[in-house]
Amino acid sequence: MNSFQIIQESRTTIRISKYLGPLFIVTVLAGLSSVGMFAFIFYPAQDRFQHITAMNQASLHTQTTMQTARQTQTILSTMWNALPDSGEFTDLSLDIADLAKQNHVQIPGMGYDFKPLAHKLATKGTFAFEAAGPYEAIRKFIFELEQRWPYLFIEKLSVETSKKQKGVIFKLKVSTFLKEFPEPVKKTKA
Repeated sequence: MNSFQIIQESRTTIRISKYLGPLFIVTVLAGLSSVGMFAFIFYPAQDRFQHITAMNQASLHTQTTMQTARQTQTILSTMWNALPDSGEFTDLSLDIADLAKQNHVQIPGMGYDFKPLAHKLATKGTFAFEAAGPYEAIRKFIFELEQRWPYLFIEKLSVETSKKQKGVIFKLKVSTFLKEFPEPVKKTKA
């Protein structure tokens, strides 16, 4: 190879570089502007995406809370409608006595009491009575009492053996809540 060919190659290279140089600069600038546009569009979009995701999570949480509140409201409404009022409370005592009779349990007497609650939305009604009879019959009576009226709860329960009868005596205090406070009975003079 002689030196003339190297110079000639370098002249060709110089001529080509005159045309390729601006093209190379345009290519580099296009690449830089593409990266800049990507960053200019991507990072704000990513921030918006994170913001929208957070808002979506918050709305899902709110929706879950609202559904739970609706379900709770439905349950409370159902329970509230199932609670007896003061008129049904006296009928309830007769129903309890009938249930005892069906199960061969004797209830010699039943007392009741009303207590207003602090929030004034409901009243607590309480029955107190003794149930006498065979243990199996009383156990079945208590089971059916809890099953038939789920809004009744046994507040106090004590057991004694009966010396007069063959069996046991259960002292029960059964309570429920009433929708309203019963009107006091007005005494009339005769």
